[in-house]
Amino acid sequence: MSEEKNQNTEPEGSAGSLLDKAKNAVSSVSEKIVEMKDDVIGDEQKAIMDEFKESSIGKVKQVMEEINNSLGLITRSGYEFKGINVSLGLPPSVSTSFHYKKDIPDDEKTALLEEAKEKKFVSMTLKCLFKAGDFYHSIKLGDYTLDGVSITLGLTPGVSVGFKKKGS
Repeated sequence: MSEEKNQNTEPEGSAGSLLDKAKNAVSSVSEKIVEMKDDVIGDEQKAIMDEFKESSIGKVKQVMEEINNSLGLITRSGYEFKGINVSLGLPPSVSTSFHYKKDIPDDEKTALLEEAKEKKFVSMTLKCLFKAGDFYHSIKLGDYTLDGVSITLGLTPGVSVGFKKKGS
């Protein structure tokens, strides 16, 4: 009986063991993604959806102006503004792209959010960026680091987080 057990047990570095490790890692990341979605978008989703209920180009223009006038705040948040895409469909939406540069202390995050409190879209964007960074630190991706964050503001808001291999 012990021979059968030995025959079915694979060595530590075997393909089966690696597959199990990969499955566990994917499961862990999947759980974190669900948590992040609830955490990152959950708080802001209603506010974003309320802002975009009216299908107007005026709302898109307002978002673009707020972002453009707040590039200094965004840079101080540890992210570099990379670009903006506008969907002029019904309903309209605005997607912004950011490159992760560095972490900042919590007290600086609080100060930036206070500075941006009168700018709805910038405040929502900063909160999403900070939560994306928190998500990155809560998961373990081995040789990968946070690269970029894309935020879509519209009736179906969303946050996409991209990773790259360290050193590349």
